[in-house]
Amino acid sequence: MQQPPYPPYPQYPDQPQGIRYPAPTVSVRQADFPEFTSKGSNASIPYSSNMNMLMGVQLDVSVVVGRAKQKIKDVLDFGQGSVIELDKQTGSPAEVVVNGQLLAYGDVVVVGDNFGIRITEIVGTKELLDSLENKK
Repeated sequence: MQQPPYPPYPQYPDQPQGIRYPAPTVSVRQADFPEFTSKGSNASIPYSSNMNMLMGVQLDVSVVVGRAKQKIKDVLDFGQGSVIELDKQTGSPAEVVVNGQLLAYGDVVVVGDNFGIRITEIVGTKELLDSLENKK
């Protein structure tokens, strides 16, 4: 006797024995995937209209050249000409922090009369996810 290709339905005491139920029907259809091209246009990006809505959102971007821990009494003694020793060496890359999350490292540069930062390294996805896990 050949076994059916599907497991039999469970038999209950109030069910008559020997009744076979039909196999369940399954609907199968082809999956739709977006086309990935090497074109530079936003038209090929799925949900580009949603992404355009996010482009106007402002983020808090900070550049950290170093950190220092000071006691309150030392901070109260600060005055013009005071020097605060930072925890980074000269020439160390500065950290680019976006909304409190480390995003990249870079070198401090002078642009006209202002300071700027030249991005030298984007922090990897693994590091970003690790920093999010540590905040929870």
